[in-house]
Amino acid sequence: MDSFENEVIECILQYSQDAEIVEAGDGASSLLGKSVHISEKNVVFHLLPIPFEGLDSVSPFYFQEKSLEHASRGVQLVHLWQDCWVTKQARVRSRIAALSGSYIRAHARRTYARRITRDVICDFFSKNHLQGFVNARYSYGLFYGEQLVAAASFSAGRKMTRNGITGQSFELVRYSNLLNYRVTGGLGKLIARFVKEVKPNDIMTYADLDWASGVGYKALNFEQTEITAPQSFWIHPENMFRHYSHRLPQKMIDDFRKQKKYINIDDFLKNAGYEKIYNAGNLKYILML
Repeated sequence: MDSFENEVIECILQYSQDAEIVEAGDGASSLLGKSVHISEKNVVFHLLPIPFEGLDSVSPFYFQEKSLEHASRGVQLVHLWQDCWVTKQARVRSRIAALSGSYIRAHARRTYARRITRDVICDFFSKNHLQGFVNARYSYGLFYGEQLVAAASFSAGRKMTRNGITGQSFELVRYSNLLNYRVTGGLGKLIARFVKEVKPNDIMTYADLDWASGVGYKALNFEQTEITAPQSFWIHPENMFRHYSHRLPQKMIDDFRKQKKYINIDDFLKNAGYEKIYNAGNLKYILML
C-alpha cells in the first residue's frame, strides 16, 4: 500500500475505528481508487495518490459526478489528493477529525464577534483554512475569551441586478474554524455581524465539492444557483506543488516557449513529469437579504 494511503487510513482510524477500507471499484460507490467509509457519519474519503493510476481513462467531470452522486444519497464524498495531504497536513488532519465527529465544540452564543485586521486574518487562514489566505475587504472574527476560534472574510461590494432589482452584492470569500474546533452557529453569527454593519443586498459564496456538500449554507438559507465546472491543475510528484492550468508560473511558460519539440504545453508538461488532475468544481450559493 502506498505510504500516503497508509498515513491517511491510520489518521482516519484514530477517530473512527469502525471505518471500512474499500478497494477501487468495490462496493456501492465503485470509485476509481481506494476509499475509506465512515458509515455512521455518512462520509467517504476518496484517496488519490499522485500519480493516480487510471486518471487518463475518465472524464474531467468524473470527480464532480461522483460527488453529486454521493450527495444524492446523503453521503459526503471527500476527494483527498496526495499533494493536499503532503503540503497541508495539519489542516487536513483537523478536517478529517471534524468529519469523523472528533472536535472541540464551542457555541457561538458564548463568543463575541468583531472586526479584525488583515494581519490577524492572514495568519488565521494561513494556518486553518485549506486554501489559505486571500485578500478581502472585510474580516471578522469570533472570540471565545481571548481565543480567536472562527473567522470570515467578505469582498467589497459590486452592483448586481437580480430579478430586475439592482443592489450591492458581496462575496463570502473565506470561513474557517480554528484547527480541531467547531463553532456551532459560528458562520451565522459572523454573517449577521457583517449584514448589520455593511447592509448588503445579497451575499454569494462557493462550496468546494472536493471537501464540502453545501449543507451548512442551506441551513443558513443560501440558495444553490450553479455548479461550476471542474478546474485543472498541474502537479509534479517530486514537490507536490499545485499550479492552476490557467495561471502557470512564468518560468514554466518561458521554458515551454524556449523549446521546439512540443507544440502543446500539456505535452511539454507531461514530458517534464507533471501530472494533470481535476477537482470536483464548486457549488455556488446566494443569500438574498
